[in-house]
Amino acid sequence: MTWTRGGERVRGGRYAFVRVSSSLSSLSSSVSSRDEGEDDDDEGYDDEDDEAGESFYVGDVECVCDVMVMDEGDDADDVNSASPSRGGGGVDVRALRREVEEDARAMIRLLLSASSTPGMKRMRAALPRSMSHLELSVALCSDEYIRSLNAGFRSKDSATDVLSFPAESFGPMAVLGDVVVSVDTASRQAEEVGHSLRDECRVLLVHGTLHLLGLDHELSEADAEVMAAAEQEVLSALGWKVTGLTRRASGDADGVDVSIQRRVLVVDLDGTLLNGKSVITPRTADALRRALASGVEVVVATGKARPAAIRAAATAGLSGSRGIVGNETPGVFLQGLEVYGRGGALVYEASMSQDVTRDAFVMMQDVVHKGLALTAFCGDTCATLASSSLLDELHHTFHEPVSEVVPSVDDLLATRGVRKLLLMGPSKASIDGVRSIWEAAFKGRAEVTQAVPTMLEILPLGNDKSRGVMKLLHSMNVNPQMDVCAVGDGENDAEMLRVVGCGVAMSNASEKTKAVADHVLEASNDEDGVAEAIDRFVL
Repeated sequence: MTWTRGGERVRGGRYAFVRVSSSLSSLSSSVSSRDEGEDDDDEGYDDEDDEAGESFYVGDVECVCDVMVMDEGDDADDVNSASPSRGGGGVDVRALRREVEEDARAMIRLLLSASSTPGMKRMRAALPRSMSHLELSVALCSDEYIRSLNAGFRSKDSATDVLSFPAESFGPMAVLGDVVVSVDTASRQAEEVGHSLRDECRVLLVHGTLHLLGLDHELSEADAEVMAAAEQEVLSALGWKVTGLTRRASGDADGVDVSIQRRVLVVDLDGTLLNGKSVITPRTADALRRALASGVEVVVATGKARPAAIRAAATAGLSGSRGIVGNETPGVFLQGLEVYGRGGALVYEASMSQDVTRDAFVMMQDVVHKGLALTAFCGDTCATLASSSLLDELHHTFHEPVSEVVPSVDDLLATRGVRKLLLMGPSKASIDGVRSIWEAAFKGRAEVTQAVPTMLEILPLGNDKSRGVMKLLHSMNVNPQMDVCAVGDGENDAEMLRVVGCGVAMSNASEKTKAVADHVLEASNDEDGVAEAIDRFVL
């Protein structure tokens, strides 16, 4: 268990924390009904089938996460003393304990990660600069138990959802303290909000731990905003698609759909910003102009080459330095293989292995690829070994550079640096029929992805659009969790939506992309879906 700092009590509301003079294990003896002779610290919790407390390492830091089920009566299997579980239909508390321990460990790993966002820096400020040990304790209890704590330490004779008891750190040993969660209250709140009990425990765990790290929403409105932002940053970074307790309690969100103004809008082109005719519609163009006028920075993230993206934006008069993409604006191109920062400076680039390029063009000689076309994207130009009406369509419809025919792969590699390869077919079925062949041929050598149903893209190993987006946001000093809304549709957009705070999928998006998105629009790219996203999640 932990040591806590002595004596001081702070103001609390429904969601509060308390500084106390003893650890939770000793607190349990003072608030539970027991004989005077019972003074064993361990009698305040159920340790049957309890493997909590085993250490694990994050880098060089030894970590301990101790999750306990507090036992007030003879039936330790059932925390919910006033719930339907007395009739056999309640919470499996031991299973919940294991889930909470898993989540607490994930939160500790995040806290000790290399993330340099303002929120994470603020949280880590409470920890020793040089640290060899970190410990967190969590207790799962009933309403009756937490009511006793609430009455004893806050003079509030009522149950609550979570209490926090900070502890002292000693030299390199960071002992965060104790987070106490009422499973009874958490169960009711989960039902009210409409998510699982585990999700509600995640919300309470993050809230209570941030109190242990010194954040307090009750001090002022400004402090409440800081804590709400920190909660959402942690929840989003861990992939937990729930709303933080502070924001939820303030009435700023309904517990599921959080909408705050974002500094940066990252938007895909094909299938997202561009309609089926590869142009930006008037309504969507108007929404983009309103976003720009309000100070939102619009960033294009696309598989297209930069010249193609500029031509596509020009269909609505949105190209150039005052538009959404130009030679001096930030942008992610070629699926993240060319990334330009503010002012047009190159931030990141990656090139295709020559062996992969050679093998790809050799594969095109196979009869199975008859009727398909392959071209190499070489920065602002494209090159191929044979002309094709498909590649003419790639230029005229999709705005890509003309694919120049070169005599051989050797000539191509001698004169150009290849970024990616694009295989194009006359139909979705023609690409679906060969995709497994390309995935098998380049497994462990390159990435195979898809943005448009009639195209397959081969990228340098370890690269994708999300990596390019993160490189760009880092160069712009933008917090992806707090400041960014991203909109996309293809499978190549899925990871990009996952790594930002507000990931939005078009109604025409792939199922993979919809599954990871925070929000799925009702409108498609032919129905001004990006305009809907801007109005709902950006402005």
